[in-house]
Amino acid sequence: MSRAAAALGVDPVKPITLIGVSALGEPDLLVEVEATAVLD
Repeated sequence: MSRAAAALGVDPVKPITLIGVSALGEPDLLVEVEATAVLD
């Protein structure tokens, strides 16, 4: 990620929180995910 950010001339944003969830306790819960991707 560092090399890609350097090549693009941007400052990489590091993740603030990283959580792994294998299953939710309540099947009707919704999870919102915000992500940024760079496609070359």
